[in-house]
Amino acid sequence: MRIPGLRWGDAVIAATGAGLVVTAFILAWNPDAGSEGRSLVITQAGEPARREPLEGPRELRLQGPAGTTRVDIETGRARCAESPGTQNICEGAGWLSTRGDMAISLPNRLTLRVEGAEPAWDSIHY
Repeated sequence: MRIPGLRWGDAVIAATGAGLVVTAFILAWNPDAGSEGRSLVITQAGEPARREPLEGPRELRLQGPAGTTRVDIETGRARCAESPGTQNICEGAGWLSTRGDMAISLPNRLTLRVEGAEPAWDSIHY
């Protein structure tokens, strides 16, 4: 198929440009970059944030205003296994393993967030 006004060199330049854009995107956006320094940051209203390394299987029980939230930690990932909320928002987040993954327990005013050595975003807006 021939498009009037375009030559074969134009197609080569367009294909090269598209390839460069795709390559730059893949190199610039890698959510698992820096996975060796990941940790779970636990934030609860009225208390300082605490960091837990994502190493080895263990269980945390966090007390809040509505009851106990159980957090399971395995090598490289964590999850909210049980929370006193009726809508299961925290449990619905599933396993958190990538920088920026987050789970929230509203009744206990608790936030679980995976962080790496470098932040996943420049900023977050609510």
